[in-house]
Amino acid sequence: MREDSEVSDDLRKDAADSVGIRAYWPKFSAIYASGVLAAASIGKIGPVSGELRGELGLSISQVGLISSSVTATAAVLGLLVGFVTRSAGKKSLLLSGLVVMAASGALLARLDGFTALLATRLLESLGYVVVVVTAPVLVMSLGNGARRTAALAVWGTFLPVGLALGSFAGGTVSAVLGWRAWLAIAAGAVAVLAVLVAATVPRGTIGEGRSDDADAERARSAPLEFARPLALASGFATASAVIVSLVTLFPTYLAESFGVPTAQAGTLTGLISLIGVIGGFVTSGLLRRGTRIARVFVVGVLMPVGALVAFAGFGGVVLSVGGAVLVALANEAVVAAVFAAVPMVVSSARRIGTANGLVAQLGSLGSLAGPPLMGLVVTVAGGWWVIGPVTLVVCLVGVALLRGSVRYGH
Repeated sequence: MREDSEVSDDLRKDAADSVGIRAYWPKFSAIYASGVLAAASIGKIGPVSGELRGELGLSISQVGLISSSVTATAAVLGLLVGFVTRSAGKKSLLLSGLVVMAASGALLARLDGFTALLATRLLESLGYVVVVVTAPVLVMSLGNGARRTAALAVWGTFLPVGLALGSFAGGTVSAVLGWRAWLAIAAGAVAVLAVLVAATVPRGTIGEGRSDDADAERARSAPLEFARPLALASGFATASAVIVSLVTLFPTYLAESFGVPTAQAGTLTGLISLIGVIGGFVTSGLLRRGTRIARVFVVGVLMPVGALVAFAGFGGVVLSVGGAVLVALANEAVVAAVFAAVPMVVSSARRIGTANGLVAQLGSLGSLAGPPLMGLVVTVAGGWWVIGPVTLVVCLVGVALLRGSVRYGH
């Protein structure tokens, strides 16, 4: 009878956990989709840049500014939005961000002049920043433990998935229906998602699984508590700089070194970035099984190895692409671990939003600064080979910062 009772208790526990999982992942999926569609807004302009230039008479630099203004705004406002999340309702903020993106995206499809397009795009970028800073905070509010850690790691894949979606869907839809229809459809998708989030996602109340006394004790033991989120965000900036530099420069390298047509080189680079998402999902599984985040960060040393192979200038296209794939896989593994580490580097639950805003802001700064600086180094050195050694230095610094941010038992 005693054994039967124990078995019954185990069965009830398993059943409850199964129900919890079924309830958890639909909520997480709606939040994750918010990040993906936000990231798609960055990539949605590229496929229609030719139409914008031809129909509206815009220059290359004007189209580039319209496209990149989203990340530029994140680089300026990420930390500020993080502070706002400390007191404002998380679900309300996420919905506000989605509504702003949907409304400005719909307006974008109706405008003609550069000034109006840029102003509307900047408005859309405000919604983007709110979404990407608030969404992971909501993920943290869904629960604690290994499931949350795994979910945060999956969240770290939103950017490459969204960029790929924006690029591929934009190219396909605009080719059939035109660029205005594509932008309108993209805005409509965000509006539909806002309704889904309103119906599915609970109001965010962060539960860290530790008491106020534990928070206070941890704060007393870490007088430089801002240093750890700063180290995590700075390490994330190095990873962002590396992968965005690769995506930006690799098509030109393939064209110059191996004669790959520009269009094919761009498509191939997009596929490489998408393949890198696998690294994030693998990291999610490893963290759920108890692998320490500090060990995952060590994977970052594979990025310079891949860069050395990718830009070595010998071995042909296949070897070069293989090196780029290694960079993308290792990078996404590190990025996934960064988001999973955010709750571990703060002294209390109230500081999670601020830390996440800092990660978003410095990551965006890395994305903006990486390509032009790497391009400058290539020009000064007179060859693509220099990308490997420079990536080695950047990644060693980044891995040291990331491991240092979680050095206390993680």
